[in-house]
Amino acid sequence: MSELVPPWKYEQPLCAEIGAELFYIEDKDEVVVGQRLNAYVEAKKICSSCAHIVECGQWAIKNEKHGFWGGYSPEERKQIRGKLNIILTEDMTFALQE
Repeated sequence: MSELVPPWKYEQPLCAEIGAELFYIEDKDEVVVGQRLNAYVEAKKICSSCAHIVECGQWAIKNEKHGFWGGYSPEERKQIRGKLNIILTEDMTFALQE
């Protein structure tokens, strides 16, 4: 099994052209007055066009608690982790790394 590459090391990810603000909206997946809030509509559109969506999503499921990554909101990743019995060992957060 190959090691997952962190998204900030991808070659020309679409999110890099947009900026992190769109992908770090306050986590709003909770249900309010019977309707699911979806603060990530634009981010999801961008991710759906990105060549790195699959690898980014896989990385985020295993490593990231906050933000929108690989087409998944924090709540969506939490649900996937629960189904796959994945436990985050560290509370990783996005940071520009070399």
